[in-house]
Parts: sequence; C-alpha cells; structure tokens
Amino acid sequence: MPKQIIAIIIFCSITKSYSQFDGSLFSFNYTLAPIGSDDFDFYKTSINFNVPIKLKKGILINSFGVNHYELNYENSMPFTTDDLNEFNGFKYSLMYVYPINDKWNVSGRLGVSAISNFTSGLSSDDLLFNSGAFVSKKGGTKEKPSRLMLGVGYSAISGKPRILPLISYTKKVSDKFSYGIGFPNLFAKYNMNERSSLKTSIWMNGFYANLSNPVVVDTYNEAEKASLTAISLGLEYEYWMDKFWAITFKTGYSMYNKYELEDVSKNIVYEFEAGSKPYFSTGVKFSLSKLFNKNKNDK
Repeated sequence: MPKQIIAIIIFCSITKSYSQFDGSLFSFNYTLAPIGSDDFDFYKTSINFNVPIKLKKGILINSFGVNHYELNYENSMPFTTDDLNEFNGFKYSLMYVYPINDKWNVSGRLGVSAISNFTSGLSSDDLLFNSGAFVSKKGGTKEKPSRLMLGVGYSAISGKPRILPLISYTKKVSDKFSYGIGFPNLFAKYNMNERSSLKTSIWMNGFYANLSNPVVVDTYNEAEKASLTAISLGLEYEYWMDKFWAITFKTGYSMYNKYELEDVSKNIVYEFEAGSKPYFSTGVKFSLSKLFNKNKNDK
C-alpha cells in the first residue's frame, strides 16, 4: 500500500473521534465582491492547512493560513489610498482536544497572526493573538448524530479584536439533510447524491490590519489600523471529484459591510461607504470527511 494512503488512513483513525476537526487538510479559496454603489470592490485569496497529531491522550491540531486581500477604490476618495490597496495575513494556531469520555470533550486554542499592508516590513504592531476554550457533547444516534459546542474566544473575526461567544448545535436529520445553528455561523445542507451537495449559510467574518506607515486622512487625522466586518448569506455547491478532492462554487449576498480606519487611540477617523453587494467564490479542498463517512457507514 502506498505510503500516502497509509498516512491518510492514520489521519482518518486519529481524527474521526474528534468533532472539532472536520477532516479538511488543505483548502484554497478565491472570493470577489465587485464594486456596487459603495466605495470599493473586494478580492480575497486564502490558503489553509490543518495538520493533526495524535497524542497518548487527545489530539493536537496545527492550523496554518495565508490570506491576501485586494481592495480597489473609486477615484473620489478624499485622500490617497495607495497604502490601502493590499493587505496580507499569516496565521498559525494550535488546538488541543481532550476527550473526557465517549460523548464529552474539551479543547483549547492559542494562535497568532500577522495582518498588515507590510509597506515597511514586519513589526510587533502587525501581530494579533487569539485564543479560545470550548466544550462539546455528542448526541443523537449513530445514523442521526448531533453535536453541541459551547465556548468563548478572543479574535478579530468580527473586524476588531474582542471576546466573543461560540455557540453551535449541529444535527444530521437524514442522509440527505443536516443543519447547524449558532454563532458566528449557521447553515443548512442538502446532499443531492454521493458527490454533490448544496449548502446555504449565514456567517460573519472580517479582518483587523495594521498600517505599517500612518495614512494621512486629513489635516488632523492619521489612520493606524484598518477594520473590515462583513455578514454574508450564501449558497454553496460542492462536488467531490474523488474520495479526497472537492471543488466548491459559492454565490451570495454580503448583507452588512463596515470598513473603517482607526487612529492610534482606536478612534474612527474615516468610514468608507460599504453597502450590501453580491459576491462570488470558488475553491478546492483536500479532505478526509468522505473517508470518515464511508468508514462509519461500513461499521
């Protein structure tokens, strides 16, 4: 048996018992939101890796990610936006999942990210730390499992670093339908067949980026940080090319957007007009979730 297949089976046996890891080892996504009646259009490219490591008791999940944000502005901006055209983010987090028993487990996460326009290289001001603590319980039956997760975390997912709750309940209703409710996202998924599925969801995301050099907004104000917050509704089509590789296509509507510049004292010095707009996204991922499901069904 090829070494790659052996490694995949080992990963499967490691991770199938821990609900916080969904089996995705690699993903790539490209998102665009064309300019509408607001001040800018938005493009995002993201690459993510997850590396699980089995311990004697529990599992460590190493997560690595790279994000590239590109924004294009209308010509009517009252100040120069050259240093606001591109932002890059690099992130790493380590999660430890500890099983208390067959139903309960607890987990903790620590992470660090560097998000900036990097016009003057990397500095300590570019760094953001995040953390979280969670408890989850498995329920339901083998055919119709459910999971309840409760926790709290400190992150910039809402556009600014703050403490946020994590509340999630997911349920498989049948082989065709499953759903999840909570914060920061909720979804409903319909499996059309073994290869294809449709998923509708609402979620929040954003970034909080350092500006390497202050951006002069007007005579009295300089911006040191850029904050973007979005709440989106989307419909995603997923197609599995084989047991491990899937492609995704998503379209939807960004219902709420807020894009602001802050000074060194965290005061808002400029708020862009950020109206609702459509968006489009496509991606590819390498995941073990199909293998998980097959193994569980075979038992």
